Amino acid sequence: MVSLMKISFQKKISFFKFGLFICVLTSIEKYNAATANEVPFFYKTTAGLVQPVGVVSGLNSTGSPLATTYKGSDGQWHKASVIVQICGAKKDGTPIACPSPEQLPPDVLTTSKINVESGVAGLDTSGHVTAPVSTAGSISAETQLSQGKVPSPPILPWTGWTASLGHQPLPSVTFNTTKQDIMAAIADNMFMVGGHNLADSVFSKFSANPYGVGDNGGCVHSVLMTFAPGTGTTCGAGGWDAVTEYEKAQNNAPWYATGSTLADENGITHAITFTSSGAIVRPALPSTYQEFMHSGMHVLTNIVSGPTIYSGLNLDGVTEHENQDQQFYGNTLSTSSQGVDANGSYTQFTMMGNWLPISSNGAAIDNGHIPLVGSINNISTGQKDFLDQVEYSKYSSPILVFGTYIKHFTRNTTCLVQDSSGDTGGGLAMHLGASRKCDEELDNWYYGADYAATMHGLTIGYGGNLPSNDSYGLSVAGAWPEGYRSWLGPNGHDFDGDEFKLGQRQGSTAAVNEQAMIAEWWQQPSSNAGYVESVKLWSQVDGVSGNSGNPNSANGQDISYWLGPRQSSSPFKVDGWFESAITFNPSWSKSGIALCGSQSAQFIGLSNAGSACLTVDNWGNTSISGSVAIGNGLTVKGGTTTLGDVVVTSLQENLQTPSSSSADCQEGQFMDDANYHYVCVKKNTWRRVALSDF
Repeated sequence: MVSLMKISFQKKISFFKFGLFICVLTSIEKYNAATANEVPFFYKTTAGLVQPVGVVSGLNSTGSPLATTYKGSDGQWHKASVIVQICGAKKDGTPIACPSPEQLPPDVLTTSKINVESGVAGLDTSGHVTAPVSTAGSISAETQLSQGKVPSPPILPWTGWTASLGHQPLPSVTFNTTKQDIMAAIADNMFMVGGHNLADSVFSKFSANPYGVGDNGGCVHSVLMTFAPGTGTTCGAGGWDAVTEYEKAQNNAPWYATGSTLADENGITHAITFTSSGAIVRPALPSTYQEFMHSGMHVLTNIVSGPTIYSGLNLDGVTEHENQDQQFYGNTLSTSSQGVDANGSYTQFTMMGNWLPISSNGAAIDNGHIPLVGSINNISTGQKDFLDQVEYSKYSSPILVFGTYIKHFTRNTTCLVQDSSGDTGGGLAMHLGASRKCDEELDNWYYGADYAATMHGLTIGYGGNLPSNDSYGLSVAGAWPEGYRSWLGPNGHDFDGDEFKLGQRQGSTAAVNEQAMIAEWWQQPSSNAGYVESVKLWSQVDGVSGNSGNPNSANGQDISYWLGPRQSSSPFKVDGWFESAITFNPSWSKSGIALCGSQSAQFIGLSNAGSACLTVDNWGNTSISGSVAIGNGLTVKGGTTTLGDVVVTSLQENLQTPSSSSADCQEGQFMDDANYHYVCVKKNTWRRVALSDF
């Protein structure tokens, strides 16, 4: 992985003083082929004449010539003329000699001070530092610091990335982290931030003022899981959105892949021969493959040890809609090497163990099995290896895939509390802090006029084709006492789903016949209906009796609760067409229950409320305003009072005889025995008529 980072520095510019002395008064063109450190002995004039160059020497700090003689082009020694540069004159006209380099003030730069100890770093004509800069202190600049370039990876045909995307050298800064005991598992070149030491507390802050769209200035912090530098989507901000933090994980192209159906950057394909713990690729891969190899990286092949494994929920009875896992062979890379033998060049890969199916719930294979299409991998079951026909169905021969994975997370956070069991303040307790609470919080704040802002706390979206039945938008797992908790204001709705909705905690207005939705369920009448209908639970105010806190409010006995379908209704409203309902604590029978048909709605709020309903009061007495049809007989253990006519096809009673004509009875009561029909004509007064054959 290559880390890309832009660092702002404060630019500091020093102005350097140079001594300048012009020795040649005429235009000189180099005549002889002298190197950069050689002195030319001749020059050509503008007239084309070749003239000798006079060689002169300056003086050192002691007043002696820096050089007294020199060997000319003729091989003979010659005396050097002495020349002294003056930097001014005294009042009396006496010349003042310029100081030698070692006599110059420290703020004057000479070439002898560039890229040396106690000197300065030099720049070339492109503004690049000509020697490495290493400092234990801080460096500041207002422009970007760039330490070289990310090397351009080869354009591998199977990746799908073009030359302009993901294959451009980019500025980079590499942080080489020294591994210590407390960081034994960190990766090389990991960027780590600490205080004075790596273990110090640190406060990191990223600040930006978004001004554009996506990566063009609309994002403060963007973290992308990509195949190569510069690839992947933009920050995710829309046309007029600004994003503080954007994170994206995806199943990127593998870091590297090879096989007889995958050409390398030179257009050459490679055959794979597997061993029990590795593979040999022929011919050898291009040397660029080494840029992609890292010890411990995941490696898998498209050879599978068995069929697709289906698991998880089955909501519709179709197995193929469940979670799917392929039994790919895989392991982690240990080493790779190149060589040549009698069969030609090769690249050899060695894994950290034998090839094994990467699916944890796959069938067992024989120890030391070598992946090979058509071979038996479990002698006891006869199970065979074959090429995957689900994810890599386009490949007709084995491939090796490097740097890939079978599950990826956008974010995986942990809040941990530990306790030392059995220790109440001794040595083990000092290994842990006093905190025993874990929280993860997402806050949205708005201050302004009511309803003038739209706030969305958390959206878990999904787009694309249908996922497996084992997929979900939100999961709460483990031994939680509560899986979901919501506390909103009285006007808030705890849940709003396409199929299920909850009403407000605050009830309806305190006025008779006012209604408020409590909960509702929505579903299409059939799978192809194209619209939905609802079953609702709602409350209704039947009276305003008040309570100790507010005499103008309704209390619990004033409210009836209704559950039933309402056709063509609206969400969160008690509207549409009333079809039927179960009514609890109805106005006509408080503390009772009733089953009401659609016609009962026209009597709600009237003196004859309860019409078209079967009502059971608080003592279990049952009443009905309509007729009763009984198909399999009626058994009554107690008395029956009928206010209207009773029409029956047949009536069967138990035969019995009053003890006397003055036995207890109620007017209208009757009974029969084998000889007489008895009628109670008034309280405790019986009369009878004889029965005869016919």
